[in-house]
Amino acid sequence: MNQPAFHASPNASRLRRRAVRGVVIGLAAAFLLAYLGALGTGPAPFSHRLAYWAAVILPGSLIGMAVQEMVGAWGRLSGTRAGEIVLVALLISFPHSFMVIVASALFFGLAAITPVVVFEFWLAVLVIALVLTAINHLAAVPDLASAAMPAPAPEPEAAPAPHSADTSPLPALPELIAEKLPVRLRQARLVAIEAEDHYLRIHTDAGSDLVLMRMTDACALLPETAGARVHRSWWAARGAVETLARREGKAALTLQGGLTVPVSRAMQASLREQGWG
Repeated sequence: MNQPAFHASPNASRLRRRAVRGVVIGLAAAFLLAYLGALGTGPAPFSHRLAYWAAVILPGSLIGMAVQEMVGAWGRLSGTRAGEIVLVALLISFPHSFMVIVASALFFGLAAITPVVVFEFWLAVLVIALVLTAINHLAAVPDLASAAMPAPAPEPEAAPAPHSADTSPLPALPELIAEKLPVRLRQARLVAIEAEDHYLRIHTDAGSDLVLMRMTDACALLPETAGARVHRSWWAARGAVETLARREGKAALTLQGGLTVPVSRAMQASLREQGWG
């Protein structure tokens, strides 16, 4: 085969999107705060205010990305968006408030750094962190409206390839997953599950859609014989596998419908032993 055996890591793509989104939102917030002359910065020239707010907000955005990844990996608040926003903002505010104090001293000067001054800065940082974290969460939610639109009429399905790596039937959707999907997908057969930020994209033989659920919880609903979690961000149905290709130590599954799924190094030997490809 001349086709690449794998696509770019979905995790890397997700982190790249999150980084770009965080920087854009941070720059927009810096411009707005500078324009408004927030927190007593109004008397300074606009260019000075803009430089100050950019120096304040962008490091906070970088801290926020790291904290968001840690909280997301922890996963205990993935079903409670408000709780996750508050926790992320709190964790950002402690280190970032000291960075803001330093930036304020450099740009505007501070007569004294007392406990009261530190508390006032921390409170201001916490409020801004709450607002920006909420905006980032809202921006991270995939376009559910477009996802819920009826899928384009599919082309006539070809018969299953005779050279498929496995002849197992595609598993049915677990009830707890099916009830979260649009009606048009509830009777479909499961092909794969892909993690997207705080959501899971459920790939079926009739299309895909998003549900709010943790990957570990979704995998626990599926029998072991139905498939496997082949990557941190992917579960694949065994019956959907067409090929398992390897290139330079990396591997990827090609599933029914042309979906390409990366396989972690830890899973490659196990899948070969089980006859996946």
